[in-house]
Amino acid sequence: MRKNEAAWVESRKRWQIKVQSEGTRKTFTDSTPGKKGKIAAERKADRWLEDHLTGDGLRSDVLLDRFLQKKKDTTSEGNYEQVEKYVRLYIRPVIGKKKIGRLTENDLQEVIDRAYSNGLAYKTLCNIRGTISSFMKYCRKDKATTLFPESLVVPAGARRGEKHIAQPNEVKTLFNSDKTCYYGKEISDRYIHAYRFAVLTGIRPGELLGLQWSDVNGDKLTIRRSLNNRSKITQGKNQNARRSISLKGLALAELEAQRAMLSHRGEISQYIFPAPDSGFTTQQSFRFSWHRYCEHNGIGHLTPYELRHTYVSINDDMPDGLKKKAIGHSANMDTEGIYGHLKAGDLDRIAEYSSTAVKKIIGE
Repeated sequence: MRKNEAAWVESRKRWQIKVQSEGTRKTFTDSTPGKKGKIAAERKADRWLEDHLTGDGLRSDVLLDRFLQKKKDTTSEGNYEQVEKYVRLYIRPVIGKKKIGRLTENDLQEVIDRAYSNGLAYKTLCNIRGTISSFMKYCRKDKATTLFPESLVVPAGARRGEKHIAQPNEVKTLFNSDKTCYYGKEISDRYIHAYRFAVLTGIRPGELLGLQWSDVNGDKLTIRRSLNNRSKITQGKNQNARRSISLKGLALAELEAQRAMLSHRGEISQYIFPAPDSGFTTQQSFRFSWHRYCEHNGIGHLTPYELRHTYVSINDDMPDGLKKKAIGHSANMDTEGIYGHLKAGDLDRIAEYSSTAVKKIIGE
C-alpha cells in the first residue's frame, strides 16, 4: 500500500515518513539512528494504513471511534457515556479488529451472546443491541458497509429485572397521609404533592424535579427539561420526552396544593417542587425523602421511577395510543406509534383517565 520510504531529517535528528488515506495525511517519526529507526517509522505508518483502509474497508475500531465522537457531539452527556460504555466493554472487544467489510450478522450477534453469557440483564442486552444497530446505521450512512442486521435477538433466557408498583392500598395511603418522620419527629412531607403528582401524570423523576412554574399555562403543563442524576439540566431523554400534559381533576388539585404549601412557608422558587433552599431538588435527595416516606407509612420499597410504572398499571383502561403519548414513550412499535399524533381533546382524555383511575382506588 505504501510506496514511499522514511527519510532522515538532519535538522530534527529523526526519521520521518508521510502517508495519506481517505484524504487524511499523517506524519510518523522515530529518533533512533540508523536502519532500525527507519524501519520503526515505516512500521508505524504501515500499521496506521492497515487500520484505515484495505480491500475490505476500514477497521471497525476506526469507525467505532468516529461513531463515538459523533455521539459525543450530538447527544447528551449521559447518553454518550452509556453508549461509550457499551462500545468499550462489549462491542469493541468482539468486532474492533475486524474490517467493516468482513463483518457479518453473526459477528454482531456474538456481541450480544457474549454479554448474555456474562449474566447481563435483558434490558441491558436490549440497549447493547440498540447501540449496535445505531453504529451500523452510522456505517451505512458513511457508505462503509451495506450490512443491515435485522435479525439480532436477545436470548430468551436473559434475566429480566423485576419491577414493582404501588398496590391499591399503598396508593390509597399515599393520598391519605402526608406524614413522614424526620429525626424521630412526625412532620408533613415537603414532597407529598410531588409523589402524588408523579402517580397522576406518569412523568419521569428527572422531569418532575425539572418542572418550573413557567411551564404551566392555564390547565396545560409543558415538559421542557429534565434533571439528571448528575444534577445537570438536560432537554430530556429523547424527542418524545418533550410533551404537554392537561391538568384536570386530582393532578390540578395537587399542583394548586403545592403552590399553596410554598406560599404558606414563604418559599419563592422558579421550580414547582424545589429544595428547601429554593433551588432544584436533586434526584438523590428526592429518593431519600421518598424512601423515608414509604418506611414511615408502611409502603413497600419502591423507587421514584416505579411511581411511573404505577401510573401505567393503574391506567389499564386507557387506550395504548393515549398512554404512550401521556408518558412520552418512543412509540415506534406500531403504525399508531409512528404516525399517530395528538388529536383535539386527547390531552383532556388522558387527564380524565388518570384522575378517574386514582379516584376509584382512594374511594372518591
